[in-house]
Amino acid sequence: MEPIDETPENTLPTEVTATQSPAVKPEEEDTSIPVTTNAPPPASSSSSEIDYIAWDAAIVAAITSLPEADLKSRSQQFVSKHPTALSTFRSTLSSTPLAIPLAPFQQHPTYLLRFLLAEWRDEELKQFRTDLSLIISKSLERVIATQKWRSGDDECWKLFQHKDMDDLYANFTHPEEKEEFIHKWFFQGFYGVDKSGHPVHYELLPSSYHEEYMTPLIIRRILNNEKTLRERVLRYNPPLGSATQEQLSNPKLGVTWILDARKISMWVVPQVYKTMTGMISYSNKYTSAHYPEQGYRAYVVNLGSVLVSLYNVAMKIMPAQTQRTTNCYGGRDVLDEVVDGDLPGMFGKGGHKNVEGLSADEKRRQWEMGDAVMVGGSRVFSDRGTGLKATLLQGIHGRKFLQKHSFVFSIS
Repeated sequence: MEPIDETPENTLPTEVTATQSPAVKPEEEDTSIPVTTNAPPPASSSSSEIDYIAWDAAIVAAITSLPEADLKSRSQQFVSKHPTALSTFRSTLSSTPLAIPLAPFQQHPTYLLRFLLAEWRDEELKQFRTDLSLIISKSLERVIATQKWRSGDDECWKLFQHKDMDDLYANFTHPEEKEEFIHKWFFQGFYGVDKSGHPVHYELLPSSYHEEYMTPLIIRRILNNEKTLRERVLRYNPPLGSATQEQLSNPKLGVTWILDARKISMWVVPQVYKTMTGMISYSNKYTSAHYPEQGYRAYVVNLGSVLVSLYNVAMKIMPAQTQRTTNCYGGRDVLDEVVDGDLPGMFGKGGHKNVEGLSADEKRRQWEMGDAVMVGGSRVFSDRGTGLKATLLQGIHGRKFLQKHSFVFSIS
């Protein structure tokens, strides 16, 4: 899966430090209204209204004006080293035949940055590429493949029972009883933003395996990725004219994921292993290929001392970017440094013991700021990536699995 890190290549985070950039506060939720969105409309992405070329230039100018010490994210570092990358890539895309044209949200500067960043590092050589033409060439190949996939040219669309991505996003429905089961089995949701202004996604990792629900789970993941691209990214990266200098100089490409392992014990590892191998298989084929750089950072909490030890052993054979961007903790105290106190009780000390213990307010929180996909009259709960979860199983199943599925953890 594709790298999620937004930290410098020479950084290997072992603990969280609060960032100084101002967080975007979520709007207060009207708890008297069940399951509705009170989000402000996302920034307009109409290509006829937005001058993307000028927007690219403003981002480049804002980043290149920063002192070197302030170039902390991968986006900032890449743009500072390759200030012509955005404009050159946009120009190249405009003259390249694609299976379907880029939608307005795909013309967003952060969308182009995703593909450029995904090809910046040569994972085989374990070093950054310096040849911009090569980076752009490889990024272009990825966009061409993604547009072909989005157009419906892939076997997965028969499995998903929709003709293409737009059809899936607009018309997917799910029987209510199955939806409710998935919600309880693999609880997930978006909850405002963290202290750095990145959207927060919470997952209560499952303790069981249900093969018949794997395809709906993957569809939910894909729909959530689409929601991020089409709405969340636009919300947290205002267009030129509305954006502050700080927002222009610090593009937000992904989300902060919190993976809660409180339900996982040594006794349920085999069941969790089956769920995660299924997720990884689909994710490697679809989400990592077509949703690069979907995340910002990840925290696995409430593992307990035994599973933390197993995790630390497993991480030694994982790709470097996985090690740099994922933090693992036996408890949950680190969350005090990551999220604000007004987020749901699940983030507090003690939290909930299982999904049935959620309050009505907490169950509604995934709709805050419009961060739940509502399509075809049915709720589609937001979702999040899988790569790290497999590492929790390493101590039980040995290194064979991770060596076979060598991937970079992607929050997507």
